[in-house]
Amino acid sequence: MSKYAVETSFLGHRVPKEVKLLVKQLKTTKSDEYSTSIDSVVSYLEEGVVPDFKKLDPAKSRILFAGFYCILRLALRHKDLLENTFVAVLKDLSFSDQVIEELVKHLYKKNLASTSRNEHFPEKFTDVDWRLDVVLSNQHLAKVLQPEVMLEIKMENKEGVTLKLSQQEFHALRHSTARILHDMCQLRDKKFIQSK
Repeated sequence: MSKYAVETSFLGHRVPKEVKLLVKQLKTTKSDEYSTSIDSVVSYLEEGVVPDFKKLDPAKSRILFAGFYCILRLALRHKDLLENTFVAVLKDLSFSDQVIEELVKHLYKKNLASTSRNEHFPEKFTDVDWRLDVVLSNQHLAKVLQPEVMLEIKMENKEGVTLKLSQQEFHALRHSTARILHDMCQLRDKKFIQSK
């Protein structure tokens, strides 16, 4: 892979295993087979329709679907991905011009990004309210004194989620959140992730 493709690759720092398998499989795949597979991936991304691969060999169809899904899904995550960059990365991976043309047709000409059902994934929090309740007693015991944390999370789409956590569950959530924040800080400090 050229230096240009590594620096600008929408596929990430390493080429995903699904894409490597796809490149090998395409050497023995007919144009109608990969076209059918790309169409299936596009309909899955747009409408969530699970493809039916009865016409194709199951092992081959899984490799084709997984590889094309991986490419299109990663490309959709980069909203500012230019067509010439997309093409250059795929050419560096030895994709044929016909396969690249088919992918470009769906991604840029038919504007897959605007119709993808996962365009706004994931939902974001807009507000979090919390409350601490203490259970004094229940139907089994007269004196319990058990703390419970109530979290009310409001999402971007105006839906709300309410969580009721015991003390142990709240501590597990708190520790997991702290670990994720720590890992994110470490990733931010890595040179290959820093923005220019």
